Amino acid sequence: MGIIQRLDEQLSNMIAAGEVIERPMAVVKELVENALDAKARFIEVKITQGGIESIEVIDDGMGMEPSDAQLAFERHTTSKITSKEQLFAPEFLGFRGEALPSIASVSDVVLKTSKDDVGTYVHIAYGKVLQVRPHSSSTGTHIRVEGLFRKTPARFKHLKSANYEAALIIDLLEKFSLSRPDVAFKLSDETKILLNTSGTNQMLEVLASSFGNRIARLAHEFTLKDYDFTIQGVWVDPQEHRSNNKGILIFINNRIVRSWYLQKAIVEAYLPYIPAHRYPVCVINLKMDAHLVDVNVHPSKWEVRLSKEQQAFYLILDGLSKQLSEFVHPKEHIEKKEELNREQTQLFNVNHYPENNVSKPIEIKEESNDFALSNQTKTENTIVTSSIKKDRHPTFPHLDLIGQMHGRYILASSEDDLYVIDQHAAKERINYELILEQLNQNQDQFDLLIPIEIECSSAFMERFNEFKQILDSLHLHIEPFSLKSYIVRSIPLWLNQNDLTRFMQDVMDRFLSESKINQEILRESVIATMACHRSIRFNQALTPFEMRHIIEELSVCKQPYHCPHGRPTLVKQNAQSLWKDFER
Repeated sequence: MGIIQRLDEQLSNMIAAGEVIERPMAVVKELVENALDAKARFIEVKITQGGIESIEVIDDGMGMEPSDAQLAFERHTTSKITSKEQLFAPEFLGFRGEALPSIASVSDVVLKTSKDDVGTYVHIAYGKVLQVRPHSSSTGTHIRVEGLFRKTPARFKHLKSANYEAALIIDLLEKFSLSRPDVAFKLSDETKILLNTSGTNQMLEVLASSFGNRIARLAHEFTLKDYDFTIQGVWVDPQEHRSNNKGILIFINNRIVRSWYLQKAIVEAYLPYIPAHRYPVCVINLKMDAHLVDVNVHPSKWEVRLSKEQQAFYLILDGLSKQLSEFVHPKEHIEKKEELNREQTQLFNVNHYPENNVSKPIEIKEESNDFALSNQTKTENTIVTSSIKKDRHPTFPHLDLIGQMHGRYILASSEDDLYVIDQHAAKERINYELILEQLNQNQDQFDLLIPIEIECSSAFMERFNEFKQILDSLHLHIEPFSLKSYIVRSIPLWLNQNDLTRFMQDVMDRFLSESKINQEILRESVIATMACHRSIRFNQALTPFEMRHIIEELSVCKQPYHCPHGRPTLVKQNAQSLWKDFER
């Protein structure tokens, strides 16, 4: 007897579910795509416990006839393609015919649908049809999914917290609303409304609901065209940039996609206008003939292939570059009132200046003419310098200053070697250790006279309590203010108020990118982010006095060779290798 046998339908559906349905967000994605394909103009999503307990999707689309309502739960049944030609050029978001049977195989599903005043009720629990009967309902479809993965514990145990799963669904619905501003979306979690768009086809209005009013005020709509592509989108002023690429959203024919190559075109267009290793906020929707894109690469349809990818790349790069060069304006300077009784200190205060290897504090007065500080140095508040005398790191070389190269690197030499010091990375390491020292010794904080409001997404507010717990340990106290913002009431002494909004945005980006939060690691990341914000930048000219003090501060760090993000602070060029290069 042979050992190869045909899998039964239920097991086949469960295997397909493993490819398509990974978590509650995937269920919402498939059901919303079906609603959009049914020409719905209003889509409401209701979730309980982040979708783990239940998910409801209600739309006002065309609905289904009784025969179609039952057939839709069988594998590879679809109304969207009828030939192999359509398979390679689908004009719909969902077309494989796997979504509904896959969902029904791992959950309890109730479908209510109506078309031409004929309604149908279908109940399927974990692959078994329990009931099919007539049912009166309004035109459209209402589908409820309960108990996802309850009978597949291997999949269920990998789900995260309810707040995390809800945050993923919020993020997904925000992307859907940006891809289809002409459709009204509503998302609620039990008693809370998490997203509500009007469907009036106003892109900036939808952008405000997703990214906040401040971003929408800095946004500019644009259209680019060539023979094959039409691109509609929104670019945001370069003064608003992020620490990761989550603010770059790409849609192809209204489909949410991931494309590293097209994202690279957007980043390159912004390169002259934003700091290194930062990312812009930009939303683009490419419209093209369906034959030019292959969306059948992966069951989840996140990945796509473009036939004329390079042409699209340069259309985005050249078009965005022109938009930025013509319309970008200098960043507006907003003068901020200083807190009363707030100690102001210099950027390059140093307590250790070795003389015959003996550390002694140096006092630098603001009136001193020993060196001229840069504008950034004069205006920014910085970390209070440590009052503890420190010993030089045992392996750190004794260096003599040579000078500065390109406003970026400090050149120094030891007896046998040449050293190139990254001035930004070095100051990051110095600031990082000073902040840690202050946290261990001084837990003072001060209340802001006027609390600062920080705009954020609904996805972030869903996980607000987790975030607050981490910041409390850093003596930075925040409170919820609205569905899309919170306020900062008090901050520790080492945190600069003038830099607070950008700092909080970077920390939020890092927090949202982590699926499982290690509080100690994130706490270190927060400190590293602040150290980075307080550091001197590339292309900042330094005086010899300033450069010597950076070298001396670095020499007494506990770990002087890498910045908090792991980049080297200095590199060594051996003198012997130089002799060989010069044929000595």
